[in-house]
Amino acid sequence: MADAVMIQGTASDAGKSILAAALCRVLAQDGYRAAPFKSQNMSLNSYITKEGKEIAVAQVVQAEAAKVEVEVNMSPILMKPIADDMSQIILKGEVFKNMKAAAYFAEKERLLKIIKEAVSELKANYDLLVLEGGGNPAEVNLRDKDLVNMKAAEIAAAPVILVADIDKGGVFASIVGTLDLLTENERKRVKGIIVNKFRGEPEAFKSGVELIEKQTGKKVLGVMPYLDKLNLPSEDSLQQQIYSNQDYKIDIAVIAYLGMSNFTDFDYFKTEKDVQIRYVKKEAELKEPDLIILPGSKTTINDLQFLYDSKLAAEIIKQAEKGTEIIGICGGYQMLGQKISDPDNLEGSGQEIEGLSLLQIRTVLEAKKVTRQVRAESLNKLKFFKSGREQVLTGFEIHQGKTIRVSGQQPVFKLNRQKSGEVEKIVFDGTVNESGNVWGTYLHDIFKNDGFRKSLINHLLTKKGLSPDSEPAKTAAEIREDNYNYLAAEFRKHIDLEELYKIIFDN
Repeated sequence: MADAVMIQGTASDAGKSILAAALCRVLAQDGYRAAPFKSQNMSLNSYITKEGKEIAVAQVVQAEAAKVEVEVNMSPILMKPIADDMSQIILKGEVFKNMKAAAYFAEKERLLKIIKEAVSELKANYDLLVLEGGGNPAEVNLRDKDLVNMKAAEIAAAPVILVADIDKGGVFASIVGTLDLLTENERKRVKGIIVNKFRGEPEAFKSGVELIEKQTGKKVLGVMPYLDKLNLPSEDSLQQQIYSNQDYKIDIAVIAYLGMSNFTDFDYFKTEKDVQIRYVKKEAELKEPDLIILPGSKTTINDLQFLYDSKLAAEIIKQAEKGTEIIGICGGYQMLGQKISDPDNLEGSGQEIEGLSLLQIRTVLEAKKVTRQVRAESLNKLKFFKSGREQVLTGFEIHQGKTIRVSGQQPVFKLNRQKSGEVEKIVFDGTVNESGNVWGTYLHDIFKNDGFRKSLINHLLTKKGLSPDSEPAKTAAEIREDNYNYLAAEFRKHIDLEELYKIIFDN
């Protein structure tokens, strides 16, 4: 029995993450304790484990699908871009340093050691590893620098399943070309192919399957359809700019600046029947939404400057003065204040910039990164949410910056920060303006809390003179489970699972 299997792709966004999640859920349903693994992620969507370690969201989704607790070994290297040629490097959940590509690749031996240790530790605790690759394994100019595709498969002794996206076109060339550019040993490691995102009935692609198998000598394990109904967090790119539910009543605009991070915070609105959510990059796109959200940012000062340059800043201020609801999350919270300073040149700007001054706060960026899961108690300063001590909210913090409230501004939440099972001292988070229509918080995943999210939506409905939604709805956790089970059912329907299990267990 192999104790690992790897999903690689012919290109980025071929569907590796989702199919790895599908396999994780199928394995869990069949009684196996599987662990997801991706040796190296590049993404601005991250998550904080119970131990306070920062990892990529994709492996969190896959761990949920596998019904196992997420841990840092599943995503040991995370690269968070801060410029075209620079990333913040996270090793085993902790900030290492900001690095350009050449400096990063010079650390290859250190990185390989981390990957090998993570694989070894996971193999000791799970029946099977489901590995995910990155981009395309046949980038021949980067072969000696590979840490995420064939090198990871070699370390884990994993057979490889190659996934190709037919929706974008060129599926035959991408499959044949990828295999042709691999070395002989790498080609031998590829044991099967999956054609992904087929629109229409997969059976209609029978002749295509025969052609691929004839050209490659590899078994096509199945043709997966394009899953329009699927709603799971994306690793690193917005697939759509607008998520509109039929007969929506509430319009939410999220400001999509270049350094936007953790846009998965807003996925929970996509399943709310009364809500449309739009990602806005231009002043003309903003219009007059019911709620404007400034999301997290990896490059807060640059993204704030983008708001000024695009004239979005002036429009956001204008709408706030008219009473439009404005929410800032993490970096977006910092932007709502009076000033942001970067004295240690953490973002490469080394400057101080005026904020939108919608909240009376000031922020200084600091080298120390706060990464904590938290339990939050509302201080009942928000118009729409009144709670007692028994109504605890959960979320997590990822930020480099200390924010100070001035002029008697009120905090929004009282936090118990969690790390390694211990509760740290109580701190206060967030700020709300006197009118109550502008507030911010450092808490990511705050909208995962069903009562909090529903209260906000009902507040927006009532504000428009509409009746609040009183229908019982599934929780965010139940909806996520439905998605995993739907994904697994489609995987079982369209993939030759018997052949796949032979590859895994008879390898």
